Amino acid sequence: MRQKLTTIVLSFLLFSLAATPTSANEILWNPGVGNDLSGKPANLVPGAAIRNTGLLVYKSNPDELIMKIVMNDSFEQKPFSSDERNMAMWIYWPKNYCWSDNQKNCDGLFTVPIPNNPTSYPYQKSNQFVYVNQHQKASNVDVKRTECKAFWWMESTYRTNDTWAFALSITCLAIPKEFGWYAYSQINLGQADVATDFTQVQTISYPFHDLAAKAYKEKLANVQGEGKNMITCVIARTAEGYDQKLDFDEQCSESSKWELTYCDAHPKAELQVFKSGKWRKLKSYSGKKDACIDSKEFFEFTVSGAFSGKHRIRNFGNQNYQTSFLDIRKSRPYSN
Repeated sequence: MRQKLTTIVLSFLLFSLAATPTSANEILWNPGVGNDLSGKPANLVPGAAIRNTGLLVYKSNPDELIMKIVMNDSFEQKPFSSDERNMAMWIYWPKNYCWSDNQKNCDGLFTVPIPNNPTSYPYQKSNQFVYVNQHQKASNVDVKRTECKAFWWMESTYRTNDTWAFALSITCLAIPKEFGWYAYSQINLGQADVATDFTQVQTISYPFHDLAAKAYKEKLANVQGEGKNMITCVIARTAEGYDQKLDFDEQCSESSKWELTYCDAHPKAELQVFKSGKWRKLKSYSGKKDACIDSKEFFEFTVSGAFSGKHRIRNFGNQNYQTSFLDIRKSRPYSN
């Protein structure tokens, strides 16, 4: 039997909308926002409907805006590992509908896209991220990827695994004190008319905006002062032994060393490097059984190290799965 690569999905835990590793008494800003989501399209695919959005900022970092899209139902096991699901968060200013064809006068217009074939599904902020995209004045005009990251994770709000959350820098995107946002969601199964669910378009004022730039500068100074201003990114690709050929989103670490987290069906793995004409073992790993949605089958691995030469991961086979390999490629090192 060929090996199946899976991704981590949230175990059966229920958290509040504000659930993160930080305790509730450290919240700086948690406005109660609501979305008028009545009148959904009749042909909306089940699982595509949005229930609400959320905004959150912690005292520990006033520059970090946490945004959430809460679905009506639980996500599927691997919601971002196919081309069927399409959703995003829009951020804009100075006013509602500035992106429309008859206005085209947004001072700022950004979209946060969902990840593409992530190697894991974290349940708190980790090194998994997507880049925020910028539009010029109007929707989908001269769209370019920014260097601003949105670090994402999955949460449970009303149902198990029903929330996509991400954190981004207010200062990096130059978001002003007053800004607007909305989300959309659709599932394309090949139907002629793909229905889309939109949340309410609305604006809000962030009362602690003056603290954001200060926090950003302090963090940057601390990182540079510690000599950790190097970021190393790697990309994983399925190779021999897997039943699918997949490329995954890059994962980055703020150091000269790389780190990769993924889930696999066998509990043992080995990091290898190609040296002197052959693959040689660098380190053996045992998977964490409780980290994946089905701990009886899948195991989480986190591998890391300095990058020199070709690298791959060997996942050891057993009576059910044959030995399989993940190729690891460094995408780019760069400074903050």
